[in-house]
Amino acid sequence: MTKPRKTWVYRPPKPPAPKVPPSVKTDVQHKADKLVETVLKPKHIQPPPAPAQFQPNYIVDIYTKWYRHYFYFCAEYCVPTPNALMPSFEARFARMEYIGVAPH
Repeated sequence: MTKPRKTWVYRPPKPPAPKVPPSVKTDVQHKADKLVETVLKPKHIQPPPAPAQFQPNYIVDIYTKWYRHYFYFCAEYCVPTPNALMPSFEARFARMEYIGVAPH
């Protein structure tokens, strides 16, 4: 059995990501926070489950944040077991990327 030969392939560098204008950041943040407060939190944040031997992790908060040119929807989960390494953790469940303004 022979191994496939390795070959060199030209891969040009990626162009730099466009800067997100402050007006776009505030507009997106405002609309996303409204969505989180009116739809996502009422639907997905529930009271903690009753104590049991094996309790599942549960969502305690949903929020949004910018990181570079990415906009994330995040959920904070509580870990109810007594021997947990951390009492809570963050899970990013959606990401939007700013790629620039569309030409008219």
